[in-house]
Amino acid sequence: MIKTSFAFLDETGTLGAARDPFFAIGVTKSSDPFALYSQIKRYRDIKKFYDEVKWNSIYHKNVQVMKDLIDIFFDTRGVRFSCRIFKKNELDLQTHFRGNIWQAYESFSILELKSDIAKGEIVTVLADDVSVPSFVRFESNVRDRINKNFNRLAVHGVCRVNSKGVEIVQITDLLLGAVVYDLKLRSGLIPKPGKAKKDVMTHLERRLDIKTFEKGLLSSKFRVRFFNPK
Repeated sequence: MIKTSFAFLDETGTLGAARDPFFAIGVTKSSDPFALYSQIKRYRDIKKFYDEVKWNSIYHKNVQVMKDLIDIFFDTRGVRFSCRIFKKNELDLQTHFRGNIWQAYESFSILELKSDIAKGEIVTVLADDVSVPSFVRFESNVRDRINKNFNRLAVHGVCRVNSKGVEIVQITDLLLGAVVYDLKLRSGLIPKPGKAKKDVMTHLERRLDIKTFEKGLLSSKFRVRFFNPK
């Protein structure tokens, strides 16, 4: 049998601005995304909660919803999250990409996706939509470069999607945001952390039985890795 999966890709931070010391790419992967989607939809209907799930939209009134969605992710079998953290002060985009942030973003996405593809597996990638110049060919370049690297059909296709209509891209945003928020807190970049976001972040760490993501994490359900520029 041919193993097939869906990979839902999102990013946080900006490569082309001085702000955001961290840039990160996250992927939620599943061979049966309906299992997770159906649980999220059922929960939304019960709670009458239909707002878009985004890390930057967390506040005191939706904290419990965000915690519950994290629990749904952990309680759904066959779903895995992974992310790659890039410390921007360690990146030399000018040398490696001639300052082309779109090319860098493409390469970093490929790096993370490649590490998530199992032997013989074929993946379909749904990536959060990003406004890019007309000359950028992210979808075809990611597909073709990964397939060439594996010397086989590893990525069936890549499609940009609006996260407002794709629940699992939203979950990716939530999980990725919590990881990066922890790193910013530990780095002293958030002197007055918001209680709502800190509560959600702490809930995620309790589910993983850890206290911080500073040293990364490698588990069957949740992986956090740091980019090594050397």
